Amino acid sequence: MTGTQTLLARGVLGVVAASAGLIAVSLKRFQRGSSRSFDGYANASFLVSRLGLYVLLFFVLHLAPRGDIPAYYFPEASAAVKGALPYLGFPSSYAPLHPYLDGAAILLWRSPLAIILLAILFEAALLPVWLRLGRELFAEQSVRIAAMLYIASPISLQFVAVDGQDNVIVALLLGLAILSLVRKREAISGALVALGVVCIKFLPLLYFPAFFLAAQRRVRWLFGFAGVLAVGYGGFALLHVPLLYPLIREGDLKTASNLPYIMESIFGSAISLRMSDGLLVLILMAILALMAVAVRGASQECRLRILVFGVAALTLALLAFSKKSWPPYLMYALFPMSLLVAEGSHSRLRTGVFALFSINAVVVHSFWATVFSQALGPEMHRLLLARDQKAIVFLALQLVVVAGYLWLFVEAMRKVVRGGRRPEPTVRSNAGLAA
Repeated sequence: MTGTQTLLARGVLGVVAASAGLIAVSLKRFQRGSSRSFDGYANASFLVSRLGLYVLLFFVLHLAPRGDIPAYYFPEASAAVKGALPYLGFPSSYAPLHPYLDGAAILLWRSPLAIILLAILFEAALLPVWLRLGRELFAEQSVRIAAMLYIASPISLQFVAVDGQDNVIVALLLGLAILSLVRKREAISGALVALGVVCIKFLPLLYFPAFFLAAQRRVRWLFGFAGVLAVGYGGFALLHVPLLYPLIREGDLKTASNLPYIMESIFGSAISLRMSDGLLVLILMAILALMAVAVRGASQECRLRILVFGVAALTLALLAFSKKSWPPYLMYALFPMSLLVAEGSHSRLRTGVFALFSINAVVVHSFWATVFSQALGPEMHRLLLARDQKAIVFLALQLVVVAGYLWLFVEAMRKVVRGGRRPEPTVRSNAGLAA
């Protein structure tokens, strides 16, 4: 497929999936039945949709994988299988164990499609985790709405089932880590968070302070986290692998669809890396400070609800304010974001806005790459001054996506500030599936 055809296909997939989600949450029959029955339908729907799309694209239509799979994942996995060390034998922007994880997949089936299938299987494990975890902390109705929004999410379908993005592995580990805190297994929770840092990329370090704040036995949690991190990175350090290579390699990169890029596009002046990074750090610190106040004296349930919404807020802050952010990072906290939408009032309006946001999220970066070859902000500013129609459309797409980030961010922070308390039952009854 050409870039233009791919862009169009993303748009069609986004519209079809989002429409299915809107229809699903409006059906009253999903309110009825036992939890076991709902979970069976939910998990079956997930597997049929993901594997069905996978088979359709790659075995019926015989499309070739695009994006990170052929460009980075598969070559790095192939090099690792041959014995090369990350950062020394081949360049990589990922954690040191990342190419070995993908390498295990291609040892069983030497094809880039094996890596996409691996991501789908990890995500298939994620939904049952959040169904179980969700019922510990949220009303049944909210969990069901969130599950339906997730199953029909264009973000999940595009970035995992089509693109094979492994950010979903981090999402699974974070969900398991929160579930471990529910079961008071703090050391296991810490180890799971650290696994994301060792196996995928450095970004899961973003969630370290939030989990530390939410854990009741923080020393045990820290022990589990530090133990896995020390073993995972210590072994490569002994092999003299330059562990900071990914940060050095990508430290100066900029992408579209965030506030720094939009500001550069509108005003034409490049924002210094120090300024944009400093603003992001201040915002992240503010989030963590509010979380620290909220968890003080809170019950176990409220602490963990604060953690769920805090994970969403941290992810959205990264996406909105970082100079380098990609919509696939939404996968880190897509289910918590779905819970944000599900637990609010006026559900029909909220799900509609969430659907519009999701469609734009799967299209905007493809538009940037296909139409503008990833042009930076100052170049986009010149196109806007010339009233280039495509540049204007791209700016509008970005504004919708960033507005979605900020909307969900504000919703998450409201939940954090109010101490993670559940909404009043009267509010929930007015925000049903058929609202």
